[in-house]
Amino acid sequence: MSYVPVPATRHIMKNRAIIIVTVFAAAIAAYLIIKSRQHLPDDKPPIGVIAPLTGEGASYGQAMKRGFDLAFKGSGVRLIYEDTMMDAKTAVTSATKLINSDHVTIILGEAASGVTMAVAPVAESNKVILFSSISSTDKLRYAGDFIFRNVPRNEIQGVTAANFIHSTLGSKKIALVADNDEYGANLSKSFKTRIKEIGGDIVTDEAYQKNIKDFRGIVEKIKTTGADVVFNPGNYEQTALLLKQLREAGLQIPLVGGDGSYSPELIKQAGAAAEGTYCTLMAADKKTSFYMKFFEAFKSEYGKDPDVYDAYAFEAASIIREAIEKKGITASVVRDYLYATTFDSLTGPLKFDSEGEVIRDYGIVQVRNAEFHDYPEKK
Repeated sequence: MSYVPVPATRHIMKNRAIIIVTVFAAAIAAYLIIKSRQHLPDDKPPIGVIAPLTGEGASYGQAMKRGFDLAFKGSGVRLIYEDTMMDAKTAVTSATKLINSDHVTIILGEAASGVTMAVAPVAESNKVILFSSISSTDKLRYAGDFIFRNVPRNEIQGVTAANFIHSTLGSKKIALVADNDEYGANLSKSFKTRIKEIGGDIVTDEAYQKNIKDFRGIVEKIKTTGADVVFNPGNYEQTALLLKQLREAGLQIPLVGGDGSYSPELIKQAGAAAEGTYCTLMAADKKTSFYMKFFEAFKSEYGKDPDVYDAYAFEAASIIREAIEKKGITASVVRDYLYATTFDSLTGPLKFDSEGEVIRDYGIVQVRNAEFHDYPEKK
């Protein structure tokens, strides 16, 4: 069998064809990658969010998410959510990850006061904005130059609760039953100071751990003291359990919770025992143009009425969106803009003081017919 050599020109032409096809394919692939990246949310500058999206406090976290998502809808940024489950160690880890891996310069959150206090040093040391729409501890006002919130502090809330219990309800003998965490202890402090000033008497002062399942021992103490009202700075899960066990023991005295007790979940979990319950709650003027526009957008997006945590989350994110659209996403520049600017808000013109604080009122809401209503009813 004889060997017939293939002409060299055929090898060259074949190789050239392969090279051309390969280069063309690579060019097409590169083009498609570039085009696809133009539509990827990852190309947008990030803002971090730390919130309890599951577990204890999930009602707060889901409200935060609804408000944040609505405020940033159609914006040039993306939100990176980290579920803290309202745990301080998890939140610190999440914030560190957002700063170091995701390179965020702004973090929205957290809900729980103690959790936000744990994250604040991380944000401050890295010169990253931390903006909370819920955390109300007085201590946050001293947490640093990059720490902001649009919710008023507990000092105001405690005074509001004391004045309401003493002057409106006419109660003189108060059972204080508080969560033994940053929120409960801090809110109790201003409440006790004010109730003493106006002549109220705290007949029993009880602190409980967050995982409590049985309030019956505390309920028995309340019965023996003859208390005519309960003030309960805690979250909605604990308040619901306390309400049920108070009513099961035959105690029909009113319960006043803090803003942590406010949630539709309180009514779901406590059932009929929730009727008549009061809560202190951040104020919102539903007649302002800001609120009315928010309400319409929220109802259109989610098909239901917003609650106050939805509203405050939306307001917080709207403030941050305005700042970055006008000044960019550099943290120090955003910080300076926040200090210098008066913003439209749920309660009219809003200005941060030198500590990143706002001076706003707390109102009172009451459960009636399985829904929260303003107290007194606003016309």
